[in-house]
Formats: sequence, structure tokens, C-alpha cells
Amino acid sequence: MRIALVSEYYYPHLGGVTEHVYNLALQYRRMGHKPIILTSNMKGQEQDEAFVRRVGRSQLIFANGSFARITLGLNLKAQIENILRQEAVDIIHVHGAAVPTLSLLAQEAGHKLGIPVVATCHTWWPRSICARVLRRALQKQMDALAAKIAVSEPVVRAHDRYFKADWEIIPNGVDTGYFHPNGRLPSEATASGPRLLFLGRLDPRNGLTTLFQAMPEILRHFPKAVMFVVGDGILLRHYRRQADSLGEHVHFVGGIRDERPAYYGSSDLYLCPTTRASFGITLLEAMACGTPMVVSDIIGFRELVGGGKEAVMVPPRDPKAWAEAVIRLIKDPERRSAMGQAGLKKAAGFSWPRIAERVVRIYQEVLH
Repeated sequence: MRIALVSEYYYPHLGGVTEHVYNLALQYRRMGHKPIILTSNMKGQEQDEAFVRRVGRSQLIFANGSFARITLGLNLKAQIENILRQEAVDIIHVHGAAVPTLSLLAQEAGHKLGIPVVATCHTWWPRSICARVLRRALQKQMDALAAKIAVSEPVVRAHDRYFKADWEIIPNGVDTGYFHPNGRLPSEATASGPRLLFLGRLDPRNGLTTLFQAMPEILRHFPKAVMFVVGDGILLRHYRRQADSLGEHVHFVGGIRDERPAYYGSSDLYLCPTTRASFGITLLEAMACGTPMVVSDIIGFRELVGGGKEAVMVPPRDPKAWAEAVIRLIKDPERRSAMGQAGLKKAAGFSWPRIAERVVRIYQEVLH
């Protein structure tokens, strides 16, 4: 099959949707299909893989507690149609059913050219003014889709507030060959000082401030503790100022791609204080590296780690609770070891080959 994966989010933008689209493309190529990724031009982009096509210019906007992207440019729909024709695309897979700009334009182009369109929705929201105001028009867009996929049950519930649709839940995946343990032992935390990890975009909803507020209490018990902040964003200076009083106990690494397994694997705890999420792809990455976790007790994470074997769940925006959870786990290497093993076992069930096969089956049903 010739497959067009359409996404506002792709490298150099780091995040769950980017990883999802990239890994689907890799798996499709290994399966013998011919995917392309259709996205936009972004500041800082480097040499693309041969299967990437870009149109227009990506623009950051603030939405849903984070920085989202839309694509701007002249004749975008015509450019998209030309690419779909040139690539002889059999099926279009948009990421975000009602997301401007690329998703909606690709759907229109697909309908015009007679190409079926499948959508995966990645976003959870407590409410959406846009969805409420444009409900009737967006429902028509949803009705015209050949299949609708959600990455989690919370995503389905969020969309069901505004739209009627039949959903197939297919979660995010993880590359278990790429993300794996690197041999750090749980006992090393107390011997050489705990290594704590935050990895994510520097967005308000990702809760980094909560960790900075928790660090003084953590340092009172473990004076050698160090937190590595892996991520980037336009609020970098803001967060650096917040961390000034913590001195050498906080290291800003910046946005990275290839070194992520090393940071997960060498950390004693992965901390994810996010206040809003639909699934938690970084949680899967940490589990695949055998790294125990402290994560926010939010709807988007309960489905993945609600059992408590792989992670301790803590109320978001509660620095005292975060400090207590970290201190308790650092003092208990046996529990951290058990959490790491449980995470490895769970991550194996989310390997990308399994996820890609499920999506391909939907394509086949649509085409046949």
C-alpha cells in the first residue's frame, strides 16, 4: 500500500505525535508498504528522510495548555493534492481528525481525489470551545472519515462530548529495541546520589515548576540528588530562572532525540508531573528502559499505569506529595527494582510492530 501519514507534528518538533508518525512509517517500510509523511516546514529542521514531504510553514500557537502547531501558506490544498497524485497514494492517515490546517486540507484533498481517509486522534481535553462552536461542521468531517482511531479511552470520552463516532482504540507504541535498560542498579542511587529525570517539552501543562518546588525537600534527605531536565521550548529562560536557587542540582540538557534511552536508563526515577495528557508515550519509553516512575494521577495516565506496579501516581501540582514519593522510593531500592521489571514486561506489549499491524488491518478493511 501507498500510505500518506499527515501530521502537523514532526521533527524537529519533539513529542508523542512525532514519535507515533515516525515509527509507523518505519514499520510500514519494514512490512513492504510505501509510506510518506506529509508535514510542514519548521525552524531548525535538518535533512529529512527520503519519505518526508513538506508544505507551507509551521506556526506555533498556544492551545489546550500547550504550544500547538498549524500550517500556513499559499495554495496548501493544491500542493497537498499534487503530492497525493504524484505518490499515487492509496490511503490517507491524518493525525488529528479536526485539527487545522494539514489534517482538514488533506481530508478535503482525499475526498476530491477519491482516496479514503483514516484519522487517529491523540488529544484529550476537559472541554473545547472550538469543538462546541463548530460541532456541526466538524461532525460532517468526522462522518466522512473511513475509520476513526483513538490512542486511549480518555481520548474517546473527550470527543464523545461533542461528536458521534465509532472508535477503534489503538495505543501509542514504543521501540523496545531502541529503548532498553543500560545496567544502572537501584542501589546506586544512595551510593552516588539520586539521578532524577524530567523529559518533555517545556510547556506549562508539563508541570516542571512542581518538581523545582519539590527539590529542596528532596535535597534535605539526599544532598547529592541531581535532576536532569531534558526538553526545550520558548519558556526555557523562564524555567532556568525558576531553577536558579537549586544551582548545580538541576542540569538543563536541551531537546535531544538519539540520547533519550541513555538518560532514561541512567536515571533512578523518571518524573512526569504533567497536568494534562491523553496517553503518556514517555511513560512507555521509561518502562522499556526499566526505569521506575513517579507520575501525575491524571485521567490520561491511569489507563496505562493505574495498577501501580510500574509507577507511583501523585496528585499534580502538589510539591509536598512529589517530594515525599521521591524520597520514599529512593530509600527503597527493592521496590524500584520491582517497578522497573514490571515496566519492562508491560512495555513489551506495546512494541511498534504489534501496533502497526493493528493499524494496517484497519487500512485493509477500509480498502476492501
